Amino acid sequence: MKYFLGIDAGTSGIKAMIIDETGKISGIGYHECDVVTPNPGWAEQDPLVWWDACSRAVQQAVNKSGHGKEVASIGFSGQMQGSTLMDRNMDPIGNCMIWLDQRAEEEVHDIEKLISEQEMLDTTANFCLNSFWAPKLLWVRKNNPAAYEKIHTVLFTKDYLRYRMTGEVATEVSDASLSFLMDVPNRRWADNIFEKLSISKDIVPQRLVESQEVVGQLLPDIAEEWGLCAGIPVVAGGGDQPAGGVGTGIVKSGVIGATIGTSGVVFGCTDEPLIDTKKRALMTMAHSVPGKWCFLGLVLTAGGSFKWVRDTLFADKKAEMAAQGKDIYDYMTEMAAQSSPGSEGLTFLPYFNGEKTPISDPNARATFFGLSYRHGLGDMCRSVMEGVTFALRDTIEICREFGIEVNEVRANGGGAKSQLWRQIQADIYNANVLTMNMEEGPAAGGAIMAAVGSGHFGSIEEACGELVKVSSVTEPIPENVKRYNDYYGSYRELYPALRDMYAKQAGIVEKYL
Repeated sequence: MKYFLGIDAGTSGIKAMIIDETGKISGIGYHECDVVTPNPGWAEQDPLVWWDACSRAVQQAVNKSGHGKEVASIGFSGQMQGSTLMDRNMDPIGNCMIWLDQRAEEEVHDIEKLISEQEMLDTTANFCLNSFWAPKLLWVRKNNPAAYEKIHTVLFTKDYLRYRMTGEVATEVSDASLSFLMDVPNRRWADNIFEKLSISKDIVPQRLVESQEVVGQLLPDIAEEWGLCAGIPVVAGGGDQPAGGVGTGIVKSGVIGATIGTSGVVFGCTDEPLIDTKKRALMTMAHSVPGKWCFLGLVLTAGGSFKWVRDTLFADKKAEMAAQGKDIYDYMTEMAAQSSPGSEGLTFLPYFNGEKTPISDPNARATFFGLSYRHGLGDMCRSVMEGVTFALRDTIEICREFGIEVNEVRANGGGAKSQLWRQIQADIYNANVLTMNMEEGPAAGGAIMAAVGSGHFGSIEEACGELVKVSSVTEPIPENVKRYNDYYGSYRELYPALRDMYAKQAGIVEKYL
């Protein structure tokens, strides 16, 4: 029996999953990582913390599996858009500016003056966003020129971890698609963008490959530490959303998924790049499946919003439940289930650190609207779950605009584990919500890519057909659909009403920092 290791370098932590050649999970490990926010709108992580978390997670998975020496290959999923700056010694230059970081807004405007909208869309298939590599690099060049001069290469999160494992520098097409430095339709670096932004092409990995391609072998000292065999192939892997698409079988045109992790994502597969000419931060990428493309709409703080409620409103209860060996999220969800659909008019906007799709506003902030004496903690918990789902529905509605029929949505992430949240999603999307047999989609996707890269399967589509199966279906409740349609209508009116106030408040905050 062969085994395959998938490593998911997420924002909240690093997960390692070992599956066998039938798709059965053999062992899982996990270790948390923290986000550092030194200034409003900034979000950073220490790559050295990633590496420690990765080592711990892999060792846990190997110990639980008992089949470390039978692992045939390693694949990856990783949080996208993070800029890990490396010097000539291949040491990190400070923290990584992760996808959640909002600081490079001025640089987006600078880029818009240098590159026409038509050239942007023709080349990168996207409008420029402040989370992409290009504006972040321009921010560093302007605000920390000493650090910029030290840059030897820039890496995405998973690429940094893979470098530590193999000594090889490479990236792949799905992650690179959201650098704003890649020709997405042609799956190659975009020489015209480098030239217009005066960014040296030498600082990006010269090896730009497809996700299932082998880019190195596991180094002997790492293999010994982790209980694996030295020299096993390590594949490029994919960004967390394309990898999650592989792990949930979203590898054919028209299949849609929704992930509620730290962020929230609606993700779909297409045969050609889907290009939105409206500035709604709908992101288009090369898929981890060769010859396919994909798109995503991003809610910056989805499960992150629920985590904030946990850590802020349930801090004491969290410790109490942990001492009893119970999950505080289960307790919060039970409270939310006592509230009625729509939380009796309490509406939550999940904009803790700005928002991406469809408003793309770094100044937006989380807001409870409609709070009354009748509301309690259960209503607040439910309204957060609903508000996050309303935000995801925004992208579902864009899909419908493009003529994509959305009758079923494959759920992934922490939100997929909650029966209540699955029902809320089904009711708000007015679509069946499916869960798949491998709950940890991104890590599973990494393992599937490892199986393909090592030659066990001939293609990602073949592997998904063999390994990925539907495990549950949640159908919408008609009366809830009607009620949520009404509340979604008012939700859609709140941001336009608050947009100018968000900007004004951000200016006041900046004034007194």
